[in-house]
Amino acid sequence: MEKKKDEENSFSRWNALSILVAFSVLAVFLVSPSPSGISHEGWLMIGILLMAIILWITTPIPIAVTGFLIMVMQPVVGAAKAEEVFHSFGNQAVFFLIGVFIIAGAVEKHGLHRRIALKFLGRFEKSPRAFTFGIMLASAFLSFIMPAHGVAALLLPIVVSILIAMKAIPRQSNFGKVSMLAIAYGCSIGSLGTPIGGARNALAIGILANEGIRISFLEWMKYSMPVVVMAIPAVWLILQVAFPIEVRDVSDARREIEKQVGEMGSMKRDEWVVSAVLAITAILWIFFSSPEYLGLGVVALLGSALLFFTGSISWEDVEKRVPWGIILLYGGAITLGVGMNSTGAGSWIAGAMLNAAGNNIYLVILSLILFTVLLTNVMSNVGAVATLLPIALGVASEFSGISPLLAAMIVALSGGFAFLLVISTPANAITYSSGYFSTRDLLKAGGVVNVVCMAIIFAVAVIYWRGALGI
Repeated sequence: MEKKKDEENSFSRWNALSILVAFSVLAVFLVSPSPSGISHEGWLMIGILLMAIILWITTPIPIAVTGFLIMVMQPVVGAAKAEEVFHSFGNQAVFFLIGVFIIAGAVEKHGLHRRIALKFLGRFEKSPRAFTFGIMLASAFLSFIMPAHGVAALLLPIVVSILIAMKAIPRQSNFGKVSMLAIAYGCSIGSLGTPIGGARNALAIGILANEGIRISFLEWMKYSMPVVVMAIPAVWLILQVAFPIEVRDVSDARREIEKQVGEMGSMKRDEWVVSAVLAITAILWIFFSSPEYLGLGVVALLGSALLFFTGSISWEDVEKRVPWGIILLYGGAITLGVGMNSTGAGSWIAGAMLNAAGNNIYLVILSLILFTVLLTNVMSNVGAVATLLPIALGVASEFSGISPLLAAMIVALSGGFAFLLVISTPANAITYSSGYFSTRDLLKAGGVVNVVCMAIIFAVAVIYWRGALGI
C-alpha cells in the first residue's frame, strides 16, 4: 500500500513539474522581446506551441485539455483575439469529424464491423502468411471507414480467439507476434487512406481550408492511396522477415472463424440500414464533397441525421461512443495552426529551417518527413501534425518548389507512421495489451518499418505529388 502511495506521489510530482516547465517556457516568451523578423504575437504563438508540445509529450493533463488550453491562452497572453480563436474552432472539418464519429458509432453498435472483419479474414485462411496478410488488409480497409483505434479494439479479441485456438504462445509464437503487429501497423497505414481514418487528416483539411485550399474526399484518396498501396505489402514483408512464422497449418483458425460467423447469424435489419447509410454517405463524399457542392462536413452530418431518422442510433449511443475529447483536441489544434500562420510564426520557423537545409528541395521534404515521424512516435498523432503543419505551410510560402497542399500531405501522412513505441498510437497500445509481443519486438520491427515508410512517402512526394500538382 505504501509503495503504491509513493508511486502516486511521485507521479503527481512529475505531473506538477511538467506543468511548471510548460508554463515557465510560455512565461519566458511572454516577458522576452521578439527577435528580428517576427511580430510579438508570432513570438507568443511559438511560446504556446512549445507549451503544447511539452504537455502533449509528458501528458500531465489529458491531451484534450491541452487542446482547449491552446485556445484559452491565445487571448490570455495577447497572441490573438478571442473571437478570432473561436471562429477558427468553428471550421467545417470539426463537424466532419463529429459526423464521422457518429457514423462509426452506429457501425460499432450493430456489430457490422465485426461481420466485415470475419468475412474478410475467412478469405485468407489458406496459409499462415496469407492469413497475416488478411489481418493487415482487414485492419487497413476498416480504418478507411472508422477511426483506427476502434478498428484495433475490434480486431484484437477476434484475432486473440483465433491465436488461442491455434495454441500460439504469447511472446514465443512468431505467428502471434506478426498477427498482432499486422493489426497495429495495418490500422496506422489504413488510416492514411481517407479523411475518415484519422483526426490528423481532417485537421490538415481544415487548416488548408483556412488557407483557401479546399480538398474533397476523392482528392484526398487520390494523393494518399499510392502510399497505402505501397506500404501495406512492404510492411507485411518486413514482419515476415523479422519474425519467421513457425505455424504450418491454419485449419484451427478456419474453424474458429466459421464458428464466430455462425454465432452472428444472418444480417439483421439494423445492419442493412447502417450499411445502406454508410454506402450513401460514401457516394456523397466521393462525388459531392468538393467545395462547389456540399463539402465534407455537410455530407458527414447528413449521414448522421439519416441514422437518427431510421432509428439506427440514439443520442445516448452518441454520448457513449463519440470521443468528445478528441473534438476539443482537434479544435484547439486548428486554432494553433491558424494562429501560427496569421502571426507569421510558422513562416519564421520555416525560414530558419530552410537556411539550415540550404534551400535544397529534397532535403527540405526529407526534413519535414523526418521531423513529423520523430514527433508522432513520442506524442499524439494530432499533436505532432498540429505542431508541424503551420511550419510546413510556412515552408510552402517561402519555397517556390513546395506548394501548401504538398507540404500538408507530407506532414499529415507522415503523422501516421507511429510504429516504434507502445505509446506512439492507441493501436500499438491496444495490441500490446494482448501480451503476444514485447516492446523490444515493437522496436525491432518498427525501426525498419519507419525507415521504409519514410522512403515510400519521400518517393511519392517527389515523383507523384509534385507532378500531380504541377510543381
